[in-house]
Amino acid sequence: MTKKMKKIISLLLTMVVMLPVLGGCTQQDPQVHEQQDSQVQEQPEPAAKLWWAYNTENLMQDVEYPDLMEQRDASLQMHGIRGDVESVQLMITPEETVGSFDFQMGDLKNAAGDVLKAEQFEIYAQWYTEITKSYNTSVYYGFYPDALIPMKNYQEKGYDTIKANQNQGVWLLVNIPAEQKAGTYTGFGELELDGVKHSVPVSVTVYDAVMPEENHVQTLFAIWFDLVDDGEGYYSQELGEAYYDFLVSKRLMPTKAPDPIWSVHNLDTFVEWAVEKAADPKISAYSLPYISELVDGTALVSRYRVMEVLSALAEKNIELRQAGDETIDLFRKAAYYLGAICDEPSGARMQIARDCDLIITQCKAEIANTYFKDVYPDLYESVMELPHIITSAYNAEMVGSDTVGGVQTWCGQFQTWHSEAQRQTYYDRRDNSERQYGEGLWWYGCESPRVPFPNFHMDDDGIVTRLVPWMMFDYDVEGMIYWCVNYFQTEDIYTYPSVYLNTVGDGQLLYPGTKFDIFGPLSSRRLESIREGLEDYEYLLMIEEAIVAYNQAAGTDYDPKELMASLYEGLYSGMVPQRNNSENFSLRRIEVLEILARFTTDPAAAVQMLLNHK
Repeated sequence: MTKKMKKIISLLLTMVVMLPVLGGCTQQDPQVHEQQDSQVQEQPEPAAKLWWAYNTENLMQDVEYPDLMEQRDASLQMHGIRGDVESVQLMITPEETVGSFDFQMGDLKNAAGDVLKAEQFEIYAQWYTEITKSYNTSVYYGFYPDALIPMKNYQEKGYDTIKANQNQGVWLLVNIPAEQKAGTYTGFGELELDGVKHSVPVSVTVYDAVMPEENHVQTLFAIWFDLVDDGEGYYSQELGEAYYDFLVSKRLMPTKAPDPIWSVHNLDTFVEWAVEKAADPKISAYSLPYISELVDGTALVSRYRVMEVLSALAEKNIELRQAGDETIDLFRKAAYYLGAICDEPSGARMQIARDCDLIITQCKAEIANTYFKDVYPDLYESVMELPHIITSAYNAEMVGSDTVGGVQTWCGQFQTWHSEAQRQTYYDRRDNSERQYGEGLWWYGCESPRVPFPNFHMDDDGIVTRLVPWMMFDYDVEGMIYWCVNYFQTEDIYTYPSVYLNTVGDGQLLYPGTKFDIFGPLSSRRLESIREGLEDYEYLLMIEEAIVAYNQAAGTDYDPKELMASLYEGLYSGMVPQRNNSENFSLRRIEVLEILARFTTDPAAAVQMLLNHK
C-alpha cells in the first residue's frame, strides 16, 4: 500500500469517528468501512496529483500550489442540512498532459444504511478565463476559474484535456433532499484520466435541520434581456424565461420578467404572472413595470401607469379573496425600482428621484384607501409599505416625507455600511422616519466598491461573494440589488470577460449556454457562492428564530443579535471581508450547522453552545 493510500484511509477513519458527533450522526458501519478500504487499495496510482479545495478558494489554472498539494489528499467533504445545496472542489494536477478526464458519482450510505443517491450530485468542469488587466494592480494576471460547465457537455466539445503541471478543477455539487435522514454519508466518486479509473472518497454530513421552502432574502438582480442575443446568438421569449427561471433556481430574484410579461401595456398577462409569483415561496421579490412621461420637460415615472398597475393588482387581489383565497397578497413581495429614470441620483437627478417618489407615495395611498381600507387591512398595510428603492446612500438632501417625496427605501453601495456610524445613520432613518409606514434599507454592489470592500468581481478572492449575505444578516439589510448578470459585451465572454470600467466580470454572473449546446444560461462560481451564502443566511435566520422561540418557552430574554455576534468574528470587519480565510470560514460554518441542529433536539444546549462561543 502506498503512502498516499494510507493517508486516504487514515482520513476516512478520522471522518468515520469524528463526523457522527456533528448534527447527531451515528457511528459508521464497519462493513461499509471495510468495503471502502478495499476500493481505495485496489485503485492504481493516478498519473496526477488529486487534491481537494474549499468552494470559496479561487485556484488558478497556471499557478503552482505545492503546500496545498502536499497537505491535501483527494477526500472530498461537504456539510449541509436537509433541502440544502453544497459544493466542493476536486483539483487535478498532472505531471504529463491528460488527453481526457471524467468524473462520476456513486451512491453514498450512512451507518443506518440510508442512501444519498448519485443522482443528487451535479458534476461540472471549471472553465478558466485569462485576466490580463484589472483596476487592482496587485492581483495575479493569469487564468481564473469561473464558468461551470456540465461535465458531459464539456467533454462533447473536446475541452476535457489538462496540460502538464496545470490545475483543473472539478466542481462537485450535492442537492440534499428535504427528506434525507441526518447522518454522515460516505462512498466514492470515480475519476477517469485517459481511460484509467480512480476512486475518490466522498462524504456528505447531513445535519438535522431543514432548509425552509420560503426564500427570505429579498433580491433584485437584473437580467438585460436585450443582451441575451449578444451572448447566445439569438433570442426568444422562451429563452428569456429560461434565464429568469435559472436565476430563481439560484435563490436570486430577477428585477423583471421578459417582455411581453413585464409591461404596462399587457397588464392582464402581468397580473396573472404576479399571482403565480406571489404564491411561489421561492420568489421573495419582484419589481413592478413602469414607463416614464414628460412633465414640464422632465422625464418622470408615469402617474397614470402607476395607478393602472396598482389598480389592476388590487382588483385581482379582491377577486381572489372573494373567491376564497384568504392568503394571497400581490403587494407583499412587490417593489418599485426605477432604474431607468433615477438610478444613483445626484445633481438635478436628485429632484427627479424626489418627484418620482412623491408620485408613487401618492398613488399607493389612493389605491390603499380606495380598495382596501376597512375591508382588507392586511392588503392596506402591504400597499402602504410597498418599497420604492432608490440606489442612494444616506444623503440629508434626499430625506423626504409622505408629502414632499425623497428616498423611501435607501440602497447604498456596500461600502456605505462600513463604519458603525454609517450603519447607525441608516438605522436612525429606519427607526425615526417621518413617513407613516417607515423607510427601508437595501444595498448593492456594481463596479464599486472595490478592494478592500466586497464585490462580485472575477479577480477577487472567492470567499468575498460568500460573505456578503452574512454581512446582510448581521447588519439587518432588507434587500440587495445588482445591476446586470449577463453583460455579454465582448466577442466571446468565455475568453474575454466583461471589463466594465476596468472591473473584471462586473455585470457577468451568467454565461451563454449555446457554446455548449445548452438551452439557457450556465452558472459561475461567483453565482454559486452568492447562492450558498443566501442559504447560510437561512441558517442564521433559523437560529435567530429558534432563540426567540426558546425565550418564549423558557422565560428567558436573550438578545439574538448579541448571542449570535461571535459567529461573525474573524470573517469580516465592518464591510471588509477577511480574504484568504477559507479554512476559518469553513470551521465557522460547521459551528453554525452544529448549533442549528442542536436546536432541533435540545434548545437549552444550543443556547449554551452560543454562550460558550462568546
